[in-house]
Formats: sequence, C-alpha cells, structure tokens
Amino acid sequence: MRKILPFLFLCAISMNFAQKKFYTNPQVFKPVKFDKTRPLRDILPVEPSMVLRYGKIWQIPNKDHVKNPPRKTGALPAGEDPARQKSMGNSLQQATPIQNWEGIGNVNGVLPPDTDGDVGPNNYVQMINLSFQIWDKQGNSLYGPADNSTLWNGFGDPWDGTNDGDPVILYDEEADRWLFTQFSLPNKIGGILPVPPFYMLLAITESGDPTGAWYRYGFEFQDMPDYPKFGIWNDGYYLTTVAFETQGLNQTYRGVDAVVFERDKMLVGDPNARMQIFKVDFKSEPAALRMLPSDFDGNPPPAGTPNYFAYVADDAWGYPNDFLSIWEFHTDWINTNNSTFQEKSQIVTQSFDSAFDESSRSDIAQPNTTVGLDALSNRLMFRLQYRNFGTYSTLVTNHTVDVDNTDHAGVRWYELRNTGSGWSIYQQGTYAPDSDSRWMGSVAMDEFGNIGLGYSVSSNSTFPSIRYAGRLKNDPLGQISIIEHSIKEGTGSQTSSSSRWGDYSSLSVDPNDGATFWYTTEYVQNTGEANWQTRIASFTFACDLNLKIFLQGNYSGGSMTTTLNSNGVLPVRQPYNVSPWNYNGPEKVSVVDSIPTGGNGKADFFDNNPNIVDWVLVELRTGPAANTAVAKRAGFIKSDGTIVGLDGVSPLRFGVSGGDYYVVIYHRNHLAVMSATTVTLSNASVASYDFTTGSDKFYGTGGAVQLN
Repeated sequence: MRKILPFLFLCAISMNFAQKKFYTNPQVFKPVKFDKTRPLRDILPVEPSMVLRYGKIWQIPNKDHVKNPPRKTGALPAGEDPARQKSMGNSLQQATPIQNWEGIGNVNGVLPPDTDGDVGPNNYVQMINLSFQIWDKQGNSLYGPADNSTLWNGFGDPWDGTNDGDPVILYDEEADRWLFTQFSLPNKIGGILPVPPFYMLLAITESGDPTGAWYRYGFEFQDMPDYPKFGIWNDGYYLTTVAFETQGLNQTYRGVDAVVFERDKMLVGDPNARMQIFKVDFKSEPAALRMLPSDFDGNPPPAGTPNYFAYVADDAWGYPNDFLSIWEFHTDWINTNNSTFQEKSQIVTQSFDSAFDESSRSDIAQPNTTVGLDALSNRLMFRLQYRNFGTYSTLVTNHTVDVDNTDHAGVRWYELRNTGSGWSIYQQGTYAPDSDSRWMGSVAMDEFGNIGLGYSVSSNSTFPSIRYAGRLKNDPLGQISIIEHSIKEGTGSQTSSSSRWGDYSSLSVDPNDGATFWYTTEYVQNTGEANWQTRIASFTFACDLNLKIFLQGNYSGGSMTTTLNSNGVLPVRQPYNVSPWNYNGPEKVSVVDSIPTGGNGKADFFDNNPNIVDWVLVELRTGPAANTAVAKRAGFIKSDGTIVGLDGVSPLRFGVSGGDYYVVIYHRNHLAVMSATTVTLSNASVASYDFTTGSDKFYGTGGAVQLN
C-alpha cells in the first residue's frame, strides 16, 4: 500500500470499522452418498497420467483470483515495509534438515501443484494436483504415487473418475485419523464450463493407518466451491470455499461458504453425518473471499470454543487501515438453528503493501527468463494454525507482501494471542533479509512456542528454491532469528506464460514430539513450461536428550522386565495427566500399524516394540526447586534403561532454548529422581545423562538426587 506521506505507525489494536457481521440459521444437509472402502493397500492404485487440454499443460482453474478493486490513493506504507527484517538471523547453524526426500513430480502434467501434506505418528502423506503418495517417516514409499481418483473410484456417480484438483490432506491427531478432501466438478458444458451441482468429497480413515479402509462422504453444493481450505476442530471439520454462482454461461463471485462437517459421526462412519453451511455474501468486501478456518495442533481447544476464521485486508482496497479480521463459528449439533457465524474483531496490523504487477500474475523474478511467478499476495496462506497453551491460545499465519515497492516479495507473519479477552497481535514481522523474493509461505508453532517458517525463494539470480527459517520462543519479538536453511536449491526456471505457482504449501508439526516441523512445496530443477517438482523435509529447533535409568523392583541382571507390556495393560495415552503430575501433553501412540500384529487387545505399537517397560515423565528445571520447571515430556523407558520418544527409538525432544537444566524423571510407582548436576542442552543437537552410574543403579543413588 503506497502513499506519499510521512510514515504513520499503527498499533496492533482491535477496531470496529463497521457494524460487525452476524449470521444465524445455517442451511443443513446430509451427504448425497456414503460408503466404506476396502483397505487402501488392497486397492490397485490408478496410475497418474498426463492431463493435456488442447495438447497443452492443463492449468487447474483458479477462479478465486478475483481482481481487487482500484487501489485507494494514499495507501500505506509510503516506502519500505515498517516491519521488514532486513538481515538474516544467525543462530542454529546446525538446524539442517533431518529427513529430505523427493515428493511427487508433475506426473499429471498440470499447473500448479497445490502442494499439501501432513505428518502422523508413522507416516507422511502428500497430496497435489492430481496425485497422492504415502511414505513412512524415513521416506520409504508405502503407496503411490496414485491418481487422486483412486480415492473416489467405485463411490458412484456422478464423480467416479473425476479428478478436479484443490486437494487437502490433514491428520486429526486427537482422533488418530486422516482426512482426505477434494472438490468434484463433474458437470461441464462443452467439457469446459462447470455447472451445478458441484460436490465436496471427504474421506476419513477408519483408523490411524492411511493405507487402511476409509469412510467416504459426498456433499452437494449449488455454488462452485473453489479454493477449499479445511481445519480440524474438536467439534467438526471446518471449511471455507470461494463461492461462484452460475448465471447462464457465466460464473460470478458470490461470496464465501463457511462450512462445518459433523466430525463425531464421520469418525464412526455414520452415513447421517451432517453439513452446516453459511452462505455469506461478500461481494462488497473484497478481502473476505480469502478466508481461512483454524486448524489445531497439540492440545485441543477447550470444549465449546468456536472455530476461528480469519482473512487479511489491505487499506489499498478501500479500507481505513490494514487489518486482520477474526470470525467465530459457533456450532450446535443438537439445535442447528443455534449455530452462528460472526465477525468478532478487526485487528490493525503494521502497514503492508500487497500489490505486485496488477496487470498479470508475473510477479516474482526468475533467472534467464522474463516470465515471473505469481505472488498470490491477496490472501492468508495455508494454514491458520491454533494452539492451546492453557493460560493462553495462539494463532499463527502469514501472507506475501511487497517490501519496498519494487515487486520484491517478503513473508509477513503473525503470532496472535488470546488470554481470555479476545485476540490481539503478540508479534509480527516481514521476513525479507536480502534482495531475493520469499513467498508462498507456511508457518507453524511447535508445542514449546517456537515458530517455523517455510517458503519459496527466487530472483533474477536465484532459481525457484525451497528454504526455511524460524525463531525460538524467547527470541526478540518480531524477529526470525534462526539462520535460513535450504531444503532444495532449484536449477531451472518455470516459463509458462500463466505464471502459476502454488497455490499453497504446507508446514505441519510432528505429533510424536510436538517439536519437529515437516514442510512440503515445489521447486524447479530443469527450465521448462511446467517442470516443477516437489520436496518433503523435516527439521527441528529443539534439543534432544539421551537418558538412561533403571526402575527398582523389576530390574535384574542389567535389564528390566516388560510385564506390563506383555500383559497388554500399557495405556495408549501418557498417564501423567492426573495428580500429582498434572501434565496435559498430547502424547499418544498410534493404535494401528499398517500390518496388524495384535489379537491380544494391545495397541499394535506395543506388540511391535516388546522391549518397552512403561511410560515415564521427564521434566527440565532451570534450578533444583519444583517451581523452576520449564518443560515436560512423556516417553517410554525400555528394558535396557534408555528413555525414548513415541517412535520407540529417538531421544526425547524438548523445544527449549539451549542452556543448563536439571533433569527430573517421574514414574507412576517410584519416587522421582533429579540429576545431581545440570545437563547442558544445545538446540538442534543431542545431550546425554546417565542415571545408572551409581553403585546400585536404582532411583536415588549414584548421580542423582531422590525427590520425596
């Protein structure tokens, strides 16, 4: 937003620009189709095939690229972005990728890939236009790449065989399920113009295994549900779409559909699971068509908490200020007439400029070509991530801005907090540390409050590449303090005149440790019209801790017995959420593995890890007193005394800042023990402490202090 006026700083406060919008009495529908499939691993995948339209690469329609209104004279900022970070952070040089493998390439011959993915306890799943693939977390392919139509074949007309793009894949960590979604536009005039009815297809896995069976639902829409974005909440699966109504041979932007699906019934395969939909007319409000629902990680929101929706607005579009609009979707499944959708606040941001080349999508420069890439700078980028920290909640999100009025892209990111009296901006910044453009970002916060940021990078001298950076919780506010790391450096440019790139990427957090980020997006290796490829990588800013201890009572001959495990009585969730520990961490093992080995009522995880003795709780303290505790994690103690994370192998991961900590270990049937000295932890590295160095190798002896 450009203005020839002195710079005016705007505080991050909530303002009421106009009468707040309030909607009641949603429309309610049941699915037009439901079924349950065989296990996916038993279904022959449909091989991805090239989709050519008129002998050319098919560009997936992006009808929501609605032109913004004429720019308002005097829009802010007048010069450089006031929140710009002009230099790169210099910490955590060692925070390089942990896993880093090739995702699905352009096996269907389309633009753009719409790269999306998520991580579960055992798997990473990626969906793109128009294919998907399932890996274990070491990058070994378990299924695919398969055409997305594999998910819907045999489901019945009218969508059998369709594959229209805009997929979303999310892992529901509270329920240990996977959500696959895609829209279907099966009715077309002349094979080109979509006409109603349209459909939203949802598949929910029967278990935590993405190669298992799934429940399939098809819901009908009368307006084209473009650019669908989903979020998982404890009372529903929430959705926003950009709605286009059909008028003759034209499709006209109508507004936004705010939707919720009945999650509880879908999780058990109930064919009567309902959909509530608010059809919101936003023709007079150009920013609102880029609205996102929130998607929670870690501890679920408190019961009764509404799902939060948000969009970003530029004062250049006719608004008084730049702001974030926050909405609440309250769902009532008993009496749907009580459900509401309403705007709660408009939070003024530091000023930003969302305008690039308004005559085309050719915004971001590339080497050796005059063709640019689409900045997609008129919306918040997927996801709008929510976390519940007990005393406060957070939302993190991002969008692309022009940092200096030269079509130089940077990532504007936000952390919002709610301590009980409403949302406000806790910190914000624009990451643009050099002359390269950074855009198509995805941001997430780990369970310790550290923030990761993944994005694309390009310029006249840098081929489209994939990088990430981030910050630790206690770093200076508004600063990406961790040095930028590369996932994959591109070696080619994309030359399609459409300039399509994205339309989104995805950064998710590993539910096993709450501190490992997984990112997927695209890059270019060989110059060409649509030679994009994708990449999947994980990284962490956390500290790893190797521990060893023996439990008195079941110790004999250098190891411990595994009676609880062999008798099938180990709980699936960590058992320290009650007094005196009161630890509310989300730790939970995957109940079902890809090849069940149980039969004794146990979680297959414990069958496959017979050397696990029990759960323990590990605490870090900055001093010896209990009130100095700064972090806790539940993990497993193995028969050889080692303590590991939820994969049964890795050290426990803590997202604290490096430093000296006392280590405390709790067990349900023993007195707690604390290390006699502090242990030095360093971010993105591994520290160790051995409690078994004393003469008796039990709690309370040797290099430890017993806590009564």
